[in-house]
Amino acid sequence: MTLQSEPLVFAYSRRELAANARDYLTLQAASVNRSGKVTYVLISYVWSTVDPRMREEPLPVPDLLVLHADDRRIQLNARGHTAREAGIGMAVDAPPASNAVPTVYGTDLATLRFIGESRHLTLALDTERSTLIYDLWEDRRANLVRFVRHLSGAD
Repeated sequence: MTLQSEPLVFAYSRRELAANARDYLTLQAASVNRSGKVTYVLISYVWSTVDPRMREEPLPVPDLLVLHADDRRIQLNARGHTAREAGIGMAVDAPPASNAVPTVYGTDLATLRFIGESRHLTLALDTERSTLIYDLWEDRRANLVRFVRHLSGAD
């Protein structure tokens, strides 16, 4: 497995709970080589700085994410909620929150390239009550572009 060194981090402000409270969603690209068959995935974690006792509902574990990249809507469908379900035999970088659950989404190299080169990124996550829009919080698109170049043999 080859893993992007640092994930993209998206945030959803929870001002109704506290001034600087946020829910976060990370996306980290990886390539998985199973006996010569290479697949590409995005590994996501949803986590929060909000005290769980203040939440009306638990953090979502999304089976579907919609990534808005410039003028495209990229639907990400879950392959599973563990690295092993995606063919990854080792733990993948988890965020600081101890309760974060990974979700693995299938993708391809062209989509990863488009995401890395996009000027504007947001994520939409549906819950039972509404659609939450996560804005890009820590921009590591340059890191993703380097990762794709490496996988493409351009380095």
